[in-house]
Formats: sequence, structure tokens, C-alpha cells
Amino acid sequence: MAQYLRRFLKRNFRPAAVILACVAYLCGVGGAALALTRAEMYQATAPVTDRGEAAQTAAFQNAMKTVLIRVTGRRNADEDPALSPLISNARRYVQQYRAAPDNQLWVTFDGAAIERWLTQNSQPLWGHERPTTLVLLAVQSTAQGGSVIATDDTSELKSAVDAAAAARGLPLVWPSAAELQRFHIDFSAVNGGSPSTYLDMARRMGSEGVLIGRASGASASANVRWTHLFQDRSSEYSGTLEGVNRAADMYAGLFAASGGLVPVAIEVSGVNDLRDYASVESYLESLTFISHVSVESLSGDTVRFRLSTRGGVDSLQRALTLNGRLQPLAAGENGIQRFQLRR
Repeated sequence: MAQYLRRFLKRNFRPAAVILACVAYLCGVGGAALALTRAEMYQATAPVTDRGEAAQTAAFQNAMKTVLIRVTGRRNADEDPALSPLISNARRYVQQYRAAPDNQLWVTFDGAAIERWLTQNSQPLWGHERPTTLVLLAVQSTAQGGSVIATDDTSELKSAVDAAAAARGLPLVWPSAAELQRFHIDFSAVNGGSPSTYLDMARRMGSEGVLIGRASGASASANVRWTHLFQDRSSEYSGTLEGVNRAADMYAGLFAASGGLVPVAIEVSGVNDLRDYASVESYLESLTFISHVSVESLSGDTVRFRLSTRGGVDSLQRALTLNGRLQPLAAGENGIQRFQLRR
């Protein structure tokens, strides 16, 4: 395999991006952790009072505030003086805009330019490496019972939770009615299940984390007691939207990267053919905090990559835990990080 890869690389032939994307799709690269696209991260709507330039500028600035909350992971990013240059100059970063219903203006910004600014000014950047979170929300309707919100629910509470998740860029998964039945999820199960059961359920439904909520009703202001489970972490929160916001805070703390670019070398074993190579390279290049990927050496089924990454080794390791495509191995010589390609 190494011989073929060497010949492949020596010719300086790199598959076109569309080919890599197709290979990545066929190989299953990405997965739930990449549920939020880069384009979606830099889109927002904001109210606009009229068609004048001043009203349009204000709408651009409010849309930029929404985007910065999402891409920095900070709830108060719209009030952070360090980010005021981006907000005051929002028009400069606008790529497209159009009128939207209910006197709203839809805006999409130049994501690459915003990311460069955040990196150059040592501000956090939380890319599309975002855990997908299963929501199991039990709503009490009688003294002793209630129901669990499913994906087709139209209650005020679900709408409020979805809106808060969209504002933070947090991908949520709600169970369907069929899944509630298949996994035996009802009001009593949500109120009394064990954490291991919840996490196993989340994994079986394609999610990395789970939010368990117990609500006093289905209104937009209902009191909700939340439990958030992610990997080996368990947290308790109280408040209608605190589960969503605090989960986003935790994820941003783990996966947002700041600072300049740092060179990092990693080795990936289990690369048996060009399909595997293209799959790994495409995946690494898709990560927001990695700006450059190159091959340093080949040995057997192992490829050593040189990466330019924000946040260094720690950010890289945390991001790679999300979809499990690359499984960590014991560090090699000189502390180089090693991974096994998982099929």
C-alpha cells in the first residue's frame, strides 16, 4: 500500500475536492458531529425596520451578533468589547442578504474572513465540530404522569428549546414517536432511567450527548430540571433553556480553539489503499481549526500527516473523539500522536 501511495503522491496528484467529498461520503466521514455546515454557521436573520441604509446597517450588526454567539461559543459575545470591530463593520463581511418574512433580513457572512479575524485577534473559534445531542424531555400533565416530547411535537416548550439551540448552533435530535415506542421511552422511564441507559440510547440514535429534562408543563416558560450527559461528564441545571445553553457552554469550552496556528504531526495507521488515504485527508481538511494538511512520510499502512492547527494537540484530540473515525493509540516516539483508522 505504501508503494502505491508514494507513487500517487510523487506525481503530485491530489483528488479534486469534489472527489474527496464523494469518497468521504462513501466512507462515512463526518457523521453527526458535523451536523452544522460552515454555511449555516454564518447565516442569521435580524429584524429590519425599513429599507433605509441605517436600518439595513443595524440589521447587519444584529445578525453579526447572532453569528458571533454561535461561532465563538460565548453567550455574551454580542456584548464583548473585543469583538466590537466585527460588529461595527458587519457590512464589510456581508456576502448575501435578502428580505425574509415578518420584517426580517436574512444575511450570510464571509465565514473565512471572520475566522481569520478571530484567529489573528486570539479570539475563540468553535467550528462545525459540534456534538449532536439527544433530547429526552418529559412533560408532566397530571399529578402522577405525562408524556415525552417527540420530534413532531408543536408545543411552545419544544419551539423555545429548538430556537435556543439554533441560536447557539447546537444540533439537537428529538426522538420520533416510533423510536419512543421502540426504545420503551415514556414519562416514567425519563424520570427514573439510569445515566448509562440514556447514553446507550443516545449512541444508538446517532448522538454523542443527551439532555434529559423534566418539565412542569409545555409552555414556553415552563420550569425544567435538566441533566446533561456527555462522555464521562454529568451536570444538573434548572431553567427552561438552561439545559441547552449550559450544554453549549460546555461543548464550546471543549471544542472552541483560540490563538495562532501550531504545527502538529500525527500518525494514522490502518490506511490500506487510496480510498482510505483520501478519506482521512478529507476528514482532517474538513475540521475548522485545521488550516493545512500535508503528508510527511509513509510506512506500511501508516501515514504521518503534518497539520497546521489552532489550539494544538489538545484541541485536535478532543475533536477527534466526536465521531470516532480516528481512534487514539498510545503516543509514539517523541510524543507524536497516533490514531487508528476505524471502519
